[in-house]
Amino acid sequence: MKWYIVRHAEKEKGNFFNPVLRHQDEPVSSKGLVESRRLWDYFSKKNISQIYISHYIRTGQTVEYTARKLGITPIKDDRLNEIDNGLIDGMTDQQIEKTYPDVWRGFLERDHDFQFPGGEFAEDARARIVSFLREKQQDNQDILVVCHEGLIRLWACHILGMPVYRRWDFKVDYCGIMEIEFIPEFDSWRLLRFNQLVNPTG
Repeated sequence: MKWYIVRHAEKEKGNFFNPVLRHQDEPVSSKGLVESRRLWDYFSKKNISQIYISHYIRTGQTVEYTARKLGITPIKDDRLNEIDNGLIDGMTDQQIEKTYPDVWRGFLERDHDFQFPGGEFAEDARARIVSFLREKQQDNQDILVVCHEGLIRLWACHILGMPVYRRWDFKVDYCGIMEIEFIPEFDSWRLLRFNQLVNPTG
């Protein structure tokens, strides 16, 4: 069983506040739409049984072309939403440093977990990943997940047994692919690839 966890494509800049999500919900940019179509070059060769996305519009737009080619309707799962950064959403670094110095210190020190004001601890988001893993691995299917950089960083920490504050050690590009494989005899997952990008020519 192999899973492919993909970061969404490049998003538009601007104000796209979604009152349901309580956060900015930027759509994919025109450049991002071009990038996202290249994912089909990679996943056309994979045995994908199901596609899961977050509730943010950009994840659905990123996988729309590939899902249509595969004949699969993506399923939204709020456990795949980005780490909830609460009240700092849309703030500049200078504003965060001035208004929430404890959060800013957490960014700089990177040696402890901390809670975003009005949002989550990283451990809260990791717990969502664990819940999703435990539930979906029972299906024993190869799946495609499209979500967000922060969550993918945490996903890598979980697979590698690293503390959540080490997530800052990872970088995930737009449409970067993380591939993981389940090892039944050890009841665990291993990391096969991280931040793989699809060549424009396939």
